[in-house]
Amino acid sequence: MPRRKKADRSLPRLGKLPPRYRFFLNPYTDARFTSCPECGAKTRVRKVPLVIHVDPLESLTLNKTCRFCPRDDLLIAHQDELEAFLASYFGQTRPEVVGNDYLVLGTMDRPVWRQGMKAPPPVGELRDILHDFRDYVRFEPAPRWGPA
Repeated sequence: MPRRKKADRSLPRLGKLPPRYRFFLNPYTDARFTSCPECGAKTRVRKVPLVIHVDPLESLTLNKTCRFCPRDDLLIAHQDELEAFLASYFGQTRPEVVGNDYLVLGTMDRPVWRQGMKAPPPVGELRDILHDFRDYVRFEPAPRWGPA
């Protein structure tokens, strides 16, 4: 079972809506977390509109399929899938931002996301429709002992 590391809780809240989910951006390509890294229960699939900020001043909303543990309120997105999408999307629209740092800020309500597909909200209104994550968590593989 992976060990959980405490995340930095000193970050101020960005969104005005109540925070949702504990979030884990999975950097491990060989671990897909079909079971929860905390409680061991089977994770479910949940499609959520993720709000992503890409440096310097780009933001987008991606309706992303993630793993979800309802028991721990843990949402898991796979970093390799997310980065592949960002590279593909920005490779066509803004190639100069491909490879820039990014941050998954939180989620938004599905009806707001659908409405934004027709007419994107102004950047100034993003705070009004954003649900921050309650916590960002990291998991590290447990140390392996024995012959390599």
